[in-house]
Amino acid sequence: MKTASSRPFTVAVVWSALHYLGVITMITAFAFFFKEQSQLAVKVIIGSLAFSVVTWLIAFFKRRSAFCPLCKGTPLINSGALAHSRAVRFYPCNHGVTSTISIIATQTFRCMYCGSDFDLLKTPSHLRDKSESR
Repeated sequence: MKTASSRPFTVAVVWSALHYLGVITMITAFAFFFKEQSQLAVKVIIGSLAFSVVTWLIAFFKRRSAFCPLCKGTPLINSGALAHSRAVRFYPCNHGVTSTISIIATQTFRCMYCGSDFDLLKTPSHLRDKSESR
């Protein structure tokens, strides 16, 4: 059973993944365009650029509305605040993009502000059945 607090993260990550796919499509279309100039490549570049802009805007607002359950920070957006010493960052990405990629890959993330680990697939202890723990 997923928690209600994991839904904003899931929605934000789906939109971010769509944005990343749009960027990959645009890069691929540019490669085909430079290999052989064609009208189809130009149409794909323009379409993927428009798609990327729209999905980036939606993903930005969705990532901004996902709050850490513990510290109430926004771990998917870099605010410029000092990161916790346990916060993870994959170079060249910032902490927010690293958390987004971590959720896409493993459904877990570490808050960059409080340093707490979160598993989006784990049922919180207050919702688990007492008989399951035995």
